[in-house]
Amino acid sequence: MPDVVQLVEEKPEKTPDETAVEAPSADAPPRTTWSGSLRIGLVNIPVKALLMTKDVRISFRMLHRSCKTQISFKRFCQEGEEVTLADIVYGYPLGKDQYAVLEKKEIDAARPESKNSIALDRFVNFFEIDPHYFEKTYLLLPDKSEEAYSLLRTVMEKTAKAAIGRITFHSQERPVLVHYYRQAVVATTLRYPEEVLDPENYQAIRDLPPPQEKELDLALEIVKSLSGELDLSSYHDQYKERIEALVRSKMAGTVEVPEKKKTGPAAKSLMEALRLTAESLK
Repeated sequence: MPDVVQLVEEKPEKTPDETAVEAPSADAPPRTTWSGSLRIGLVNIPVKALLMTKDVRISFRMLHRSCKTQISFKRFCQEGEEVTLADIVYGYPLGKDQYAVLEKKEIDAARPESKNSIALDRFVNFFEIDPHYFEKTYLLLPDKSEEAYSLLRTVMEKTAKAAIGRITFHSQERPVLVHYYRQAVVATTLRYPEEVLDPENYQAIRDLPPPQEKELDLALEIVKSLSGELDLSSYHDQYKERIEALVRSKMAGTVEVPEKKKTGPAAKSLMEALRLTAESLK
């Protein structure tokens, strides 16, 4: 028999700054993560926001092998004592083993209050924005503001301009980019500049040698042979699919462990690897 003691449907844990949103059914209204308005000067556009992406990665629960119950964790200090939540304070690092000690209520008091409006103060060229600054994207729906929403959508589509401003969402302040996407207006929160690495700061990248001409010619030939239209639907989470197949076989009582593909021998040099790759594509 398969080694299963119970099947339970667990609700995914929600992070403090988001609520899971699924595509609504025909009879269920969409659940929003934020509601407020876009403000451009004296123009006010009430909207509701839904998180556009969802995490569908495989997740596991650690279970005790003998009784199959979930593993829980306790908190211990470095002196070996168990610590309750009431006894936890927060240390801001000052140096090696040195901290400024803060209480949770002091940290909470410093958090900015969430606001129900996004003040958009500048229009920018969307295609000039570095996508590495993009964080999370929210679909904005009109909230009894169809006329103004439609106008903003049309203007953004025709000009390829995006509006940038600031949002305070669940006590976290972020730059936000409001832009056109597939017949809708969406808002993408942005990372701050100090949160994105600058590759030019790394000596290992600055000191790279230029490629040899023959290697470059073969590499360009490979790129030309592999060039085509972008189709993200052809990519699947193969690890997720293998785990789901393994679970199905467990439930059926016949365990089928997927075999790992064998890799061929490694090429002896970069030039040989390029040559063999280019020949295989002919």
